[in-house]
Amino acid sequence: MKKSVFTLCAVAIGLFAMPQQAEAQFLQKLKNAAKEVVKETLTGEATSTTAEKSSAPGVNFVTSASGVSIGNPAAASFDLEFVEAVGNSMAGTVTIYLKATAKDLSYANARIGDNNVTAYDTDGNEYKTNDYATAKNLAVGVPVKFELSKLVGVPATVTTLSVVQAGYYLNSEKSSRAGNLASYIQLRNVPVKWQ
Repeated sequence: MKKSVFTLCAVAIGLFAMPQQAEAQFLQKLKNAAKEVVKETLTGEATSTTAEKSSAPGVNFVTSASGVSIGNPAAASFDLEFVEAVGNSMAGTVTIYLKATAKDLSYANARIGDNNVTAYDTDGNEYKTNDYATAKNLAVGVPVKFELSKLVGVPATVTTLSVVQAGYYLNSEKSSRAGNLASYIQLRNVPVKWQ
C-alpha cells in the first residue's frame, strides 16, 4: 500500500511540474522574441528566424543587355545568356534560345527548357510546350546554344512574354524539381520577334 501511494504521489508531482517547466520555456522564448522585435525597431537591424532559415532561397535575377531578366537557380553550375525568342506566325509557336556555359563540371546530356516550359504574356494568357528539348553536352567554359521546346498557341499579337519558366537537368543532383518554381529558370520581359 505504501508503495502504491508513493508511486501515485510521484506521478502527481511530475504532472504538476511538467506544465510549469513548459510554461517557463514558452515565456523564455517569448522574452527572446520580444528582445529581437525591440532591437529591430530601434536599430533597423533585421534578424533571421528559424522559419527564414528553413525556407528555400529566392532566385536572383540578372538583367541582360537586351533587357531580359534571367533568374538562374543553378548559377553556381552554369551561366545563362538570353539569345532571342522567335515567333512563327503561321504555326503560332514561339521558340526561345539561350546560351549556357558550364562553370564547375562538364555535363553529358544536359537539358534546358524541356517539356515543362510555361510562359505568360502581358495580358496574363498562359502558353505551354508540347514537345521535348534536345539534350546537349556542356563542357566547362564553352558556350552552348539551347533551343527551349516550342510554346504553342501563341498569337502573333504577343510582342512580349512577361514571364517564362523553364526546367533544366544537368544530372540527378542538379535539376529543377516539378512543382517547385523556385528551382526553375525564369526569364522576364522576353521580346518576341515574329517571322
